[in-house]
Amino acid sequence: MSELTKINIPDLGDVEEVEVIELCAEVGQTIDSEDPIMVLETDKAAMEIPASVSGVIKNIYISVGDMVSQGMPFIEVEVSISKDEVNSKDELEEKANEVSDSKKPIKKEVLKEVVIATNSPINYKNSSIHSGPAVRKLAREFGINLVEVKGCGPKGRILKEDLHVFVSNRLSNKSQSGFQPSQPDIDYSKWGEVKLEKLSKFQKTAAKNLHTSWINIPHVTQHDDADITNLLLLRKDLNLAHKVKVSPLAFIIKATIETLKLFPTMNTSLTASMDSIVQKEYFNIGIAVDTPEGLIVPNIKDADKKSILQISDEVMTLATLAKERKLKVEQLKGASFTISSLSGIGGKYFTPIINPPEVGILGLSKTFDSLSLFNEKVISVKKMPVSLSYDHRVINGAYAAKFITEFLNQLNRIEFLKKSFHDS
Repeated sequence: MSELTKINIPDLGDVEEVEVIELCAEVGQTIDSEDPIMVLETDKAAMEIPASVSGVIKNIYISVGDMVSQGMPFIEVEVSISKDEVNSKDELEEKANEVSDSKKPIKKEVLKEVVIATNSPINYKNSSIHSGPAVRKLAREFGINLVEVKGCGPKGRILKEDLHVFVSNRLSNKSQSGFQPSQPDIDYSKWGEVKLEKLSKFQKTAAKNLHTSWINIPHVTQHDDADITNLLLLRKDLNLAHKVKVSPLAFIIKATIETLKLFPTMNTSLTASMDSIVQKEYFNIGIAVDTPEGLIVPNIKDADKKSILQISDEVMTLATLAKERKLKVEQLKGASFTISSLSGIGGKYFTPIINPPEVGILGLSKTFDSLSLFNEKVISVKKMPVSLSYDHRVINGAYAAKFITEFLNQLNRIEFLKKSFHDS
């Protein structure tokens, strides 16, 4: 037997609406549950949406260029089901109906309690924000924090009119202080030939996020040089012994995690009220990846539970997906600390911009040869410039300096790094 099943757009994270940029299947095609049906483009990446069921496609409800959101049906699939599955389904439906009937009076009482509760005054600072997708999108465009907006709709729901009133009040309040981004409007063609190139959606979002981070977070950057001579020798020996090619970054990530364990405040985030910090007991390490569209920062989940080999494989996988714009939403969310590496490009020291809501980011520059004094003898060593930017609202200078010092120490725990090559 078979039945027609409509499949809806899954949870897209914080994104309200996204554009369909590619269809990967057609009506009449036999598909597996993991086969991609379409590709959606968000501000940060492109993501493939799988079928989630196996069968034959009977209808496709979307087209390239459409804007879609969570819960919208996008395909209809004819799914084959066995007789046992049909009987099991019927039994489950009967039981569900019995449970539903037995709970009807309780549902009415619960509904009555909800109505009574929602008739009470709403605390706009502590209650959940009530607004529709269009209002939230407009708020993002205006740069409005909805917590500060009083809704005039039913039960305090925030309407578009409330946003207009909020903006009008802010503009008319001459005492209101705050930085408004601006750029001079200049006719550059007066001095020669010019060409106008539009920024992509991703580039505009990245520019806004970086600007917001720089304006809102008091950045301080701590610089130092890490002696990685022994680390590079260990890497060379392990790569030869195991016939693999693990980059120094995988070793550095492992050392970073050990340092974060000893300095847990660097693995926190400020709350929205800025009166507390959230201590994270997980270590999801973000890796800044350079792509033709700009920097994308996916993260390695639970990196502390993985070996250096596993970390290396995941870095390669995430970098490839980032460059192909095939990262999933969950791969871009949830980082607790980020590393930005320019070690394969060049330069010496820089100020990496913090990736909110994190409180720190580690920048790595190109390794260089340096002369050092060891046992009264001059020797050549390999040194890597490191730059730690931190949120001075949470991290003070002494704490950051101690973090860097310990990080340099962790890079030279050769026996630990050797053991961690295979073991998580």
